[in-house]
Amino acid sequence: MNAFREFVRRYEVAIALCLIVLNNAIFVGAIDAGILPMRLYYLGRFLLLGSTLGVVILVGSGWRGVLELLRPMTKWRVSPWWYLLALTWPATMCVLVLSGKGMITGNGFSEITTDFSVIANRAVLKTIFVGSFIGEIVWVSYAIRHFSGKFTPFIGSQIVAVVWTLWWMPMVLLNLGVFPNLPPLALLLAMLGVAAMCSFIYSHTKSGIVVLILQMMVNSTALIFPVIPSTGGIPTYFVFSIVYFLCVLALYFFFGPKPILPPRKSESQASVLASETGVPD
Repeated sequence: MNAFREFVRRYEVAIALCLIVLNNAIFVGAIDAGILPMRLYYLGRFLLLGSTLGVVILVGSGWRGVLELLRPMTKWRVSPWWYLLALTWPATMCVLVLSGKGMITGNGFSEITTDFSVIANRAVLKTIFVGSFIGEIVWVSYAIRHFSGKFTPFIGSQIVAVVWTLWWMPMVLLNLGVFPNLPPLALLLAMLGVAAMCSFIYSHTKSGIVVLILQMMVNSTALIFPVIPSTGGIPTYFVFSIVYFLCVLALYFFFGPKPILPPRKSESQASVLASETGVPD
């Protein structure tokens, strides 16, 4: 048993992420095939996401490791500007893209429309909160934090974005309970931007609460503004994904955390040598 626990602890992240993707694919497939009732789907996919990670950590690190997952949620004393950024960033990106669309089409600011009917539904709001809460813990506080330590916050976020996209893929391919007709490539581009922004805020604040607010706003504004394929068209969604990613990249460039890319091996070795000898590199 100790050997098994040590194996899980050693390869914890890889095991957790692989099981997260695999379990979700099985779960979604069972829903689509009618083996499991559809009523389990909307919250069940997120509960399965969180419980899969929790079980892996419990086996490898015990309850102490599980409780550590929640620690970032206890940090709320950060600058109000970070809360403001989390609240307004997704809507700002939507308005920016729709404004550009209006200039190109000649429709002006009439392209900027809102529809609150979907998120006014209590069940939808509940799903947004639960999905954002568990998503913050799994993808940001756990996965991005891990890969940021091995690479950089930006590169760590991009690795997680790929796995995050794979988690969504069964639902997208089956068109089950997601935005209709999502192109996989556009979804990947969107997740690269979303994960990078989550990592940007988390790296500066170490606050899970601020990232939770960002996640909730991302999920809400996609339903409010016409930027997804079913409301704005596939080209709009592609442009939105690209603009979102580029704007987040600009934040990294101007405000860090830096380096954005991992240093080259030769540069890394030179820095280590300088630190050991006391000679500037």
